[in-house]
Amino acid sequence: MENQILSLISPTILVAIGIGLIALEMISFSFILFWFGLASIIVGGLSLFPIYSDGLWQLASIAIIAMGLLFVLRAKFTKIFLKSKDKEHNDNFLNEKGIGIIKNGKVYYKATYWDIDLENNEVFVDEEKVTVLGTGKGIAHIQKLISA
Repeated sequence: MENQILSLISPTILVAIGIGLIALEMISFSFILFWFGLASIIVGGLSLFPIYSDGLWQLASIAIIAMGLLFVLRAKFTKIFLKSKDKEHNDNFLNEKGIGIIKNGKVYYKATYWDIDLENNEVFVDEEKVTVLGTGKGIAHIQKLISA
């Protein structure tokens, strides 16, 4: 009989460890523990047959299978399971077209005073309503309100 460094690990224990790792994955969302859990379940199933002579080979097989699955499938699974539901999300609600009022040489728009775009050569008077084309960095791009 050969010298064993580590005695064989029971298939039941390997499957239980695999299920435990997959359960921990549901908490961490790292998509790393899942592959080690899956590899542990695979090796637990293979351990039902007389393939392994040592527990060290079981652990080595788990590591090799998990790393292979990790490198091959992790990116694909992360795209599928962790993708955003919204295709494009824009939180900048201030940068929308709308109506503003000139007050003290500034544009009052969406409860904020904005400087008028310096490239705009038009003359505006206080209390005049203007069309705000967009805002950004404290500046409003405006034009005279066109009445219909």
